[in-house]
Amino acid sequence: MDKVYESGLEAWRALQQIGGLEIDGRDADLLDKLRELLCPSAFTLEEALARRSIEQFLRALFQIIEPFAAMFSDILEFFEQAGARRGRTQWRLRIDESLVEFQHFEEFLLHWREIEAEIDIPALDLGNAWMLNDLRLELEDPDTLSQGLYGDGPPVTGIADVDSWLTAYESGEYSTFPASLYPDQFQGGLADVAGILLAAVSILRDQGETRARLLEAHYARGYRVVAGDALHPWSIAQSETDYWLRSHVFYLANTLRLPADQQDALAASLKEKLERFPRRRIVGKLAIEDLERILSLPVWKQRYETYGVWIATRIAAAADGHDIEYNAPDAGLRFAFSETLIADIETASPRLSLYSEKRVPLADPVGEGRKCAVQPDYSLWKQGADPAACPLVVEVKHYKKRSARNFRDALEDYARAHPAAEVVLVNYGPVGAEFTDLDTSVSNRCRMIGNLTPLNRNALNEFRDIVRELVGEPVRGAAIGCDDEVLAIDVSASMSDILESEQFKSWLSQFEGRSVDLVLVDGAVRTTISVGEFGSWRAANQLGSSTSLKTPLQELLEKYGRISLFTDSDGVDGLEELRVSGIDITKFEIGAARLVTITR
Repeated sequence: MDKVYESGLEAWRALQQIGGLEIDGRDADLLDKLRELLCPSAFTLEEALARRSIEQFLRALFQIIEPFAAMFSDILEFFEQAGARRGRTQWRLRIDESLVEFQHFEEFLLHWREIEAEIDIPALDLGNAWMLNDLRLELEDPDTLSQGLYGDGPPVTGIADVDSWLTAYESGEYSTFPASLYPDQFQGGLADVAGILLAAVSILRDQGETRARLLEAHYARGYRVVAGDALHPWSIAQSETDYWLRSHVFYLANTLRLPADQQDALAASLKEKLERFPRRRIVGKLAIEDLERILSLPVWKQRYETYGVWIATRIAAAADGHDIEYNAPDAGLRFAFSETLIADIETASPRLSLYSEKRVPLADPVGEGRKCAVQPDYSLWKQGADPAACPLVVEVKHYKKRSARNFRDALEDYARAHPAAEVVLVNYGPVGAEFTDLDTSVSNRCRMIGNLTPLNRNALNEFRDIVRELVGEPVRGAAIGCDDEVLAIDVSASMSDILESEQFKSWLSQFEGRSVDLVLVDGAVRTTISVGEFGSWRAANQLGSSTSLKTPLQELLEKYGRISLFTDSDGVDGLEELRVSGIDITKFEIGAARLVTITR
């Protein structure tokens, strides 16, 4: 049986206690968001709760929890990619000294998904709220959907409940959304547009808004909006300054007049555009027990700590299509306040490693608390410890508003310490304008991305594009060439299966007729031959017993400035003692083979 609370304030206090909400600390912004969603004109949350029902309060709180649920879903997928499909009950996430079990994420998402959604729609940002109008303008006859919208009196579509709604709109009222335009009346992207309009009207009716009051409050707060959310009350108000709901309800109704093939084409075009957005759920009736159960779960208590982990999942997601090897000893993923290898992107060229808290020396850092070094939250590294081998640094903040001094100091210190890196500062909240007082050698490599959350498509895409550009497209064995003066082949016993494979023979054949020295090595330099002679050499000789390649490679480096080495993971392990300026490793699709570029 549902628990009975006398007011929204009483329900809020109960959930605040259950969820361990720190209203004077990290959750202070949650109060502001709740107030905005419930009653933007209220001065305090208590006032907003007094004006709204318990059901309205629960729906608003659901919206605030939703981005965290999406984060947990991404982290669960990250777990599975790292190998947690096997022995999943033992898998865990260590965030410094805190442990979160794999099953805790599963448990949270199981309860979350059990809450029935009234509407499931794309999470549009404000800039795309006019998508149906934009697509209308691309039609061969743009007036097809707007015919009759403008004129004396309310617009008329000939559909009774739509015309009734439009008449009420003309008098400043948001009446019940017309049933003939419900999402189940449409296909594809048109159904999503119907859902978005239905949700917007429901939000305004929930708040008891008239159009006049909505716009009056909007002008009073200086036209403030939440750009990443087209359905935030402030964003709806901005759209309504141009009669967004009236025109889009009218357009949607007129799509029903189109021939079936034109409706299908319009629905398909909208679907293609809307598929790029994350999804969000708008719930109807919501029991307080649903949220009590969710807020009492262990993973909710770690929600702020897991934001940083979620950023790592977005770095990995930007490398989709690549072969990624996760560092998960003892069935655990570790994110610590000390240098930790998270994963290797094997098919990047050159191979890249993702680290958390990798320490790099820096003289005279300007950031408070930094002494002689920096430790960014995440960084991508080529082989080697030289800071110039780091092409990307990501610093993660979870601030509710811009912290100018903190952000600026972080960008300056990390850019100075990593002279070849793009430095990206991301924040859960806003970041404000770019800094104009940084030296150009620093500012040209620095970016800030604010409001980076699972439902903010623009911020997600911006971050993904930065990472993807640096990681590049996957490069696998068959596509790898060799433009170096010498190709060394590891002919130790561990390479037997690889050297006998048809894939290897096919790969090696690409070098026939090219001026490449083929040097065979194991514990020593065995011989130098032409590519065409390898088959006969292999038939007449035994493979070596040693995989220690240090000695022969040092000998070759006295003659050659750069070597391409074809070896396996055993051979790679023996390269750590080489004193060279660079080692880049690329994984093949031939067993455990690796192509290693060694630069003297």
